[in-house]
Amino acid sequence: MSLTLTEVEWAQIKESGLTVAAFLKRLMYRQTEAPAAKPSGYPRRLAEERWQNYLMNNEQQYATEVIEAAQQSFYNILFPQGAETAQVKTKTQYECPFTGKRFGSMDALVKAAIPYLLKSTGHDLRHKKELAYIRERESSPRYIDQL
Repeated sequence: MSLTLTEVEWAQIKESGLTVAAFLKRLMYRQTEAPAAKPSGYPRRLAEERWQNYLMNNEQQYATEVIEAAQQSFYNILFPQGAETAQVKTKTQYECPFTGKRFGSMDALVKAAIPYLLKSTGHDLRHKKELAYIRERESSPRYIDQL
């Protein structure tokens, strides 16, 4: 899927602290605020331990900027305003705020969210760099033999 968004729209997505998918879902379903989230009892320290374990035990190495952006998104959404327990919408299952998938436990949700955020954030950063390169190339002066 390809998206063509203005700089203002990209800024709004970044400012929201949501992933692109979560931001678009919110717009599609006309949700002005996130669904009522309740404390899940899943402490922040366990999420931090999960991050460390995942990064140490994963063969794929991610750029520091990808890891930092993914962690920022993770903590801004699951632990809003510095909450010490995760805030998620729950029914009989835990609904992931990043993908909309449902899980039987918060631990399973966090385990699935970390690699998803690392991949999607890496893709988003690569996409922004590619766009910047294309814009720079298009705005550079052209010589007669390049036309």
